[in-house]
Amino acid sequence: MNHFKNLIMEEFKNQLEYFLKTEKLVYAPSQDKLSIPLVFRIFTKMMCGLRNFDAIRVADDVIIDGHHRYIASKLSKTEIQIFPSTKNHNQLVFKWEEIILNPNEYDSDIEINYHNFNDATKNGISLEEIEKILKK
Repeated sequence: MNHFKNLIMEEFKNQLEYFLKTEKLVYAPSQDKLSIPLVFRIFTKMMCGLRNFDAIRVADDVIIDGHHRYIASKLSKTEIQIFPSTKNHNQLVFKWEEIILNPNEYDSDIEINYHNFNDATKNGISLEEIEKILKK
């Protein structure tokens, strides 16, 4: 089973690399790394029909918060709210095609559970249903 999951993640990584190099995205990143498992988790929820997620915070066409949600939404063709934000005076801006794709999970188990609970609540389903979606 672990081998199968590794194959899925490798294929998703390839798809993500291609997407970031070829897609013309409206908003620029303010960070230089993305967690592949984190994007995959959000993407999976979106592909299974979840549509309500926390808004992405953007200032001057630069993402301040929500990089993983933004990319997952673009990959899955899911609309996500954009919320105006502010950036600090030394805010860095990167290019999507130069983003480093990290194979490590950024969130702890507690943070994953929190996000799953939040997403379940926003979408009117149970936490158990979210967990079933992610185990597929």
